[in-house]
Amino acid sequence: MRAPRSGTIVNVSSMDRLASLPANGYYSSSKFALEGFTEALWQEIEHVDLRAVIIQPGSFRTGIENRTKASGEAIADYADTAGAFCGLMGSLAPEMFPGDPERAAGAIYEVATAPQTPHWVVLGSSAQRRIGVKLEQLTAEFEAGKDRAYSTDFPGAADNAVL
Repeated sequence: MRAPRSGTIVNVSSMDRLASLPANGYYSSSKFALEGFTEALWQEIEHVDLRAVIIQPGSFRTGIENRTKASGEAIADYADTAGAFCGLMGSLAPEMFPGDPERAAGAIYEVATAPQTPHWVVLGSSAQRRIGVKLEQLTAEFEAGKDRAYSTDFPGAADNAVL
């Protein structure tokens, strides 16, 4: 019999996993993949006393405004979506990032060393707001589509569903 282990794997994802932005799909797709992997991982390892936690940080003052630049010519058809986001990139300033990286590090440490850890942790007011809006949107669309979802099953098959 294997001796139980304990430890926590912390995946710092991004709020872009739940609330992507125009012109940011390449970044968000990597976060979606990492979060999906971590979600499967926590289900696989908890029985041996290992934990995996997804951290969803918002906008933190890490100096990213100095490293994030848009390039290329703007495409007129996307002026109101990706173009607007790219335009914003040129005007980023530290005060637009409310999160304090040191406080975030402390919160991550607390979560990783706690006896009981959640699977998912939101850090920063910007993440809390954006994720909240997205969850409200998802909930509304989920509820509105319930009849359509059930209409695509074989009659009576939902009672025998595996998942």
